[in-house]
Amino acid sequence: MNSKPPIKILLIGDYLIFRIGLKLLLEAEEKFSVVGEAANLDEAPDLIKRNKPDVVLINAPEVRKEDFPSFMEKNRGELPVLILTNSDGKKIFKACFELGASGLVSKEKDPEILFRAIEQVYEGDLWFDRTLMGETIRQLMDEKTNGNGKHEDDIYSTLTEREWDVLSQVCNGLKNKNIASNLFISETTVRHHLTSIFEKLKVNSRLQLVVLAFRKRLVEIPPKNVESVQGLDYL
Repeated sequence: MNSKPPIKILLIGDYLIFRIGLKLLLEAEEKFSVVGEAANLDEAPDLIKRNKPDVVLINAPEVRKEDFPSFMEKNRGELPVLILTNSDGKKIFKACFELGASGLVSKEKDPEILFRAIEQVYEGDLWFDRTLMGETIRQLMDEKTNGNGKHEDDIYSTLTEREWDVLSQVCNGLKNKNIASNLFISETTVRHHLTSIFEKLKVNSRLQLVVLAFRKRLVEIPPKNVESVQGLDYL
């Protein structure tokens, strides 16, 4: 018997049969509970506020809609968002990554893969294809930064001492649970600090935060460790 409370999931997808089938699949597992369904992203904010899900699972076509960037911006750092895609996942990977999605799962994969992905993003990790992720990281690391250096220094100086502590631990690949234990704070407080850090540094995900920290030399971990420090699992 599972002693842990189930992971609460919100489903978003325009096809009712898609949501019904997915709900049946997920709730066959004691570790998951579908707490809400939305036909589109417009309905999602109210359901998130009312049902307080742990993970948002979105059907890929929603990613191509105009309101997806706005939804992700409002959700910045608050909830892991997992995208369920067809075999053309490569086409939407960049958008998902840049806007801060926590992962991408192909509908062609075994259900166990989806279950693992949900559990992993719930724990604060990402779930992306290793090759695509590696290419994206290398591109980001190679990009030249523009703008006023003094302005950037001002932005970094807005981080509190505790936010620097959290940033450092994230860059060492620690999950929220471990960070909370090391800093003697709750996981909820860690999430609040991360949300504040994301907003101040204008990033949408933990990985983007790590890449930024390496590029700007905010931490002392060599860039070659970007993929490994995240503690990510790839397909």
